[in-house]
Amino acid sequence: MMKHKNSKYEFLAIIKPFLPEDVREGLVAKLKKTFENAGGKIEKEDIWGKRHLAYKIKGHEEGYYLVYDLELPAGKMDAIKKELNLEMDLLRFMFTKTK
Repeated sequence: MMKHKNSKYEFLAIIKPFLPEDVREGLVAKLKKTFENAGGKIEKEDIWGKRHLAYKIKGHEEGYYLVYDLELPAGKMDAIKKELNLEMDLLRFMFTKTK
């Protein structure tokens, strides 16, 4: 059985800005669980909070930003992205491969 090598990523997420705090915290917990269930590990978490967007995304002028430094199995990325695309309160997300 071939084992996938882990790769390091920076993950940026923009969450709808006016969610109640408990709903936002639930979404953040769900994101973390998604990464953990895929065999990933969050190395650093950076909450930027609510920021003005450069342009509207899905009708919103602000978003709640969070950034993670992650280590994820390379073969799991498609499944993770597919799951995140189903999340309605997530305005935008992006993975950037780091060294």
